Amino acid sequence: MTNEIFSFKRFHTYFKYDATQMWRNHMKAALGIGLFGLFAYLVYVIISLITGSGWSGPGDDIISRFVMFMVAFTILELYQTRTYGYLTERKRGSAWLMVPASTFEKWLSMLIMTLIVIPLAFMLVFFAADALVALLDPTVEQSMLGFLFGVLKDFSTTLQEYNEFYEVNWSLWMLLPTFVLLGLCCNFLFFLLCGLIFRKYKILGGFLILLGLSLLLTLVSTQTDSLSFSISGGVTPETVDRLTSFLRSFNCVVAIIVAGLAGGIFWRLKTLKH
Repeated sequence: MTNEIFSFKRFHTYFKYDATQMWRNHMKAALGIGLFGLFAYLVYVIISLITGSGWSGPGDDIISRFVMFMVAFTILELYQTRTYGYLTERKRGSAWLMVPASTFEKWLSMLIMTLIVIPLAFMLVFFAADALVALLDPTVEQSMLGFLFGVLKDFSTTLQEYNEFYEVNWSLWMLLPTFVLLGLCCNFLFFLLCGLIFRKYKILGGFLILLGLSLLLTLVSTQTDSLSFSISGGVTPETVDRLTSFLRSFNCVVAIIVAGLAGGIFWRLKTLKH
């Protein structure tokens, strides 16, 4: 008897179909967003040539390159309203409902595409292009990944110098990537859900929700003063402990939000009608 909720063979077939559709419909946009840093580099070089500075890439201006990365990544997050936004359309959405796979399998494939495949493909293209530019252009001192690894190494060394309790150090190292990953998952799932809820003006609808949430958070912002901390006096065991405690609490809250968003997406797919 075939399991109506999940069948690995059926899920594998649907996942390949979903990946093929994603590649066909969003390949150009994904490549364009991933190559955003390369476009910014070319604009920088062209401006240098026009102003008479000669051929010059953004060598030591590593901050501006990370800003370009954040801009591109933000565009990628907003683009999630389009990846599955077609499901609200009568014709394409009805055709999707007729695909032989359970709602759970479609939901699981959607999460894998949104949280793993799309971000990894973007970062692979973006950082590969940046590394290639750094390799070929002598005016670009180092790649973004090389700079990031150097910062992480220096941060680890600083923690070891100021923190005599290694278990706190390891706790912080585990909490930091969790902090980043949960935040990214929250953003991606939020705009994915907006794409499934709103039939029109999907991004605008998402921003209106964020505006309402920001106003709500402003009302309770005074309660978070006790969580603030300062490292103006240097990194000490006390500041590390407070940062670790803050990250642990924050991660728990964001994990609940991520689970809620994932549940909301499943509920939307379960109740989707045209």
